[in-house]
Amino acid sequence: MNPYHRAPIMPVVSLPAAVEPFKWADRATQVVADVPLAKFTRLAADLVTTEGSVQVNCRFERNAQRIAFLRGDLATNVSLTCQRCLEPMNLSIQTTIDLALVHDEDEADKLPEDADYIVVAEQDVALAEIIEDELLLNVPYTPMHDHCESLQYKQVDVAAPVKENPFQVLAALKKPSTEE
Repeated sequence: MNPYHRAPIMPVVSLPAAVEPFKWADRATQVVADVPLAKFTRLAADLVTTEGSVQVNCRFERNAQRIAFLRGDLATNVSLTCQRCLEPMNLSIQTTIDLALVHDEDEADKLPEDADYIVVAEQDVALAEIIEDELLLNVPYTPMHDHCESLQYKQVDVAAPVKENPFQVLAALKKPSTEE
């Protein structure tokens, strides 16, 4: 048997409550699901409406060094409150997940410096929480429209009043010089 032979991908079509990430990585399990936004309670707390869903397409796999990874894509549209005009605004979130799954910090120290990782101390992991964390990282801290319609000011052409020079009075007080 070829040591680099990959197992066939096992698809999962709904988001399970808990997963065993290392077993799923051994089996090269793929998760493809359409999850309602209301399921992500921390994200839903900041939304104007929880209508809509998150398209999840991720897979658990191992690389050539046998390190387990969660990789995939998330896509959704959310409705937030613009902090400039306080009107609803739509935000499209398209993000990629690329997380190494490690047992402890010692394993994480062996990863490349730029690798993102998550420490999985338990056997069962809530996949929804990992997905929600990735979505929250892509929501701006202060959401704002690029151009707020309600804050557009109409400039009225008004002639500026002519101000008198306050030193003009001093010119009249100045005595003409008679020494010549």
